[in-house]
Amino acid sequence: MSHKKFNPEKAERLISRKRYQELKPDILLQKLGTPPGNTILDLGCGNGFFTFPAAVGMGEKGMVIAADQSEQMLGLLGMRNPPDNVQILKVDEVELDVESDSVDAVVGITVYHEFKAPLKNLNEIDRVLKSAGKLMFLDWSPSADKERGPHLNHRLTLEQAVNDVAASGFIVDSQEHYLDDMWLIIAHKKN
Repeated sequence: MSHKKFNPEKAERLISRKRYQELKPDILLQKLGTPPGNTILDLGCGNGFFTFPAAVGMGEKGMVIAADQSEQMLGLLGMRNPPDNVQILKVDEVELDVESDSVDAVVGITVYHEFKAPLKNLNEIDRVLKSAGKLMFLDWSPSADKERGPHLNHRLTLEQAVNDVAASGFIVDSQEHYLDDMWLIIAHKKN
């Protein structure tokens, strides 16, 4: 996450009804396929757009680690009264203060374009994931016609992200253009 970070002053739009209807976090959770009782790391969680649906999906015996660099965004998430199965965690650019082999899935919603060194981030994600753990990124496409989200030159193509994920040793399970201006990758860690 870098100079391309989201401005916390615009945080309300991240949890707008329109965004929930458009991005459908429940559908994303289904596509990820992580069953209740597991642990999901919501990387770049912001004020909790994906955190809250994931907490419901993981149930009382599961956990969501809501991780972000921004204390301001984590504060906004905390003000929304997250359920007991949400752990709020401040992280830095690459290093995650999470035990190795402890997370069943890592999810990054509109965060991949913020990575300064994607391969370092992916290696750290690999470290915290359990064997065969899953990875999901939803991010902005540079070939979009819509004028929203980060500037077009701050975005990566689906192909670039797939290449990074594969080069980091993950097996790409699916890749798609989720919306006209967003792509989705789901992968898993090799055993």
